[in-house]
Amino acid sequence: MWTTNAPAVEMPQLFERGGDLISFAGGLPDLSRLPLGDLAGQLSRLTRLGGRTALQYSTPHVARSLLPAINDLMAREGTTAEADELVPTGGSQLGLTAVALGLARPGEAVLCQTPAYPGALAAFRLAGLTAVGVPADAEGLDPQALRDTVLGLRAGGTTARLLYVNPTFSNPTGATLGLDRRAGILRVCRDLDLLMIEDNPYGLLSFTGEHVTACRALDPDRVVYLGTFSKIFAPGLRCGWIAAPRHLAGALRATTEVMSLSPSAFAQAALAAFYTGQGWDDLLAGYRESYRERAALMTSALEHEFGLDGDWSWGTPSGGFYVWLRHRAGADTSGFAAAAAQRGVSYVPGRHFSIDGEHADGLRLCFSYPAPAKITEGVARLAQALSGRRDLAQVAR
Repeated sequence: MWTTNAPAVEMPQLFERGGDLISFAGGLPDLSRLPLGDLAGQLSRLTRLGGRTALQYSTPHVARSLLPAINDLMAREGTTAEADELVPTGGSQLGLTAVALGLARPGEAVLCQTPAYPGALAAFRLAGLTAVGVPADAEGLDPQALRDTVLGLRAGGTTARLLYVNPTFSNPTGATLGLDRRAGILRVCRDLDLLMIEDNPYGLLSFTGEHVTACRALDPDRVVYLGTFSKIFAPGLRCGWIAAPRHLAGALRATTEVMSLSPSAFAQAALAAFYTGQGWDDLLAGYRESYRERAALMTSALEHEFGLDGDWSWGTPSGGFYVWLRHRAGADTSGFAAAAAQRGVSYVPGRHFSIDGEHADGLRLCFSYPAPAKITEGVARLAQALSGRRDLAQVAR
């Protein structure tokens, strides 16, 4: 762990539940879509027949039985990975930290699309890296701005070798980089010898079932891809993977081994057993249907409560978990959190997704977890918290 006197990155409180609270804060999946009866039988057989192996320590490699399940998922976005390119992780968060610790040195800069996932910013801070935001335009991260930012950093003596992107249904905005924009960013990476970190928890959760080609598919030697089962299966198993260029996989494997000693053989075996028995198609289709319904309910409720020309604006999601709400006059949304809590609703203020406070006028709403019947009520509560004129005047100052 890299330590300095600088304050630590503050992680938002995401997973508080209970009572009358309607939480739009944490990115929790809708586990009602898991076939728990089938899963219970598979886990029982796994424990009974292979428990002495599955519950033991294991080596820092993806289990051979899990390789087809991972490559099936990655192939839907146009890419695959060989066994020696894969590193198992306890979800994407461990993968982010491993990349930050294993592929960079304290004091270096990591370029980031913003607003940025707070867990990534925290991982970079833990490793002693400095996150630097890259300007965006209407299509997302701007390749020319990336080039100018990197050259400016290097001219000032700062090493910049990593670029972090969450390119598909991003956290927190839900936006997706188009294929041409991905290619343009990768051209800059090749020109300036940057390594892209492609964080992809939501890429398979398109509401239409159509997929955008992964950045790794466009340039596998230039991209470190982070995958996870947390959003497309269940987060409680804490299982994910890194697909890295072969010459970097060894360093990442060594780093993850220090961090966790051993990946969960049981979690890998459980996922492999599920995939062998049922594949991914039905589960992914069920998740997409659930999130499509919830997203439509949320955006409809927002339009009803706020109107399209009021103080707040938002985009219509086409996949993933999130709606990004912004205050047109630039109010810091942290100032509304207490009023929202009093009304029994929670969200994540935009400052958690900023590097230098540049997105404090936004807030993230997660639609994936609340029951459909609660979404409309939750948005109504939120509207009450956000529409008080006295509170608004105080926050805007």
